Amino acid sequence: MKKWALAIGIGAAIVLVAVLNQRGNSENEIRRLLEDMRIAALEGFDREDPSVLDNYFATIQEGAQDTGLAETIDAFKSFVTQLNGESVQIHSFDIKEIAVHEEGGLARVSYKMHLSVIRGNAAVFTVRFTQNLAIMQTSRGWRVSGGDSPQVEETTGIWPPR
Repeated sequence: MKKWALAIGIGAAIVLVAVLNQRGNSENEIRRLLEDMRIAALEGFDREDPSVLDNYFATIQEGAQDTGLAETIDAFKSFVTQLNGESVQIHSFDIKEIAVHEEGGLARVSYKMHLSVIRGNAAVFTVRFTQNLAIMQTSRGWRVSGGDSPQVEETTGIWPPR
């Protein structure tokens, strides 16, 4: 009887470790996705190319939500198209929380960002905000499927410039 209990206990421990490792892998993949997006966004700002993040987002056909995409990718595209030779500096990008729901292939990410729009040598606009993103597993890997409106904490200047 003790051998069966020991075998069941070892089996349960192995399953638990496998589940925790899978979750850790998903969190690492999501962190990598967000870091890749941050780097691509900087390139998009430099080139004034609003399409640089397209590959990081799920499509409507993959299950993304129209409204959530408008709050995320469309907001980024609008921001980039309003740059008129200004540069953008990201002062900080902090992931506050990642919550993964493995069975549903879904995750939620909360991040905080501080950025400035620079014209010449002066910051003409600075903003600190927090945003929640919805992430989903697609055939292309984890992709952003939408998000909430950014919660602006502090701004200096006016955007877009008049």
